[in-house]
Amino acid sequence: MPLYAYRCEDCEKTFETLARSSEEPACPHCNGVRLERQLSLIAQPARGGDSGDAGACDGAGGCGMCPAMAGAACG
Repeated sequence: MPLYAYRCEDCEKTFETLARSSEEPACPHCNGVRLERQLSLIAQPARGGDSGDAGACDGAGGCGMCPAMAGAACG
């Protein structure tokens, strides 16, 4: 099951949950169902092994290390 991020339109809290795309979760804070699915980041592949240049930084956030993503400089 994929991990989805949501923002509750009733209490304005954000949360993540594992859910099938056909399921409609409820907010764990207020039990509201008016939810807005948020853009989620995916995990970077683990370092090591022969992964070629998977996860290589392209200056557009692909490495997950850009200031907007993790507070570090892109390089």
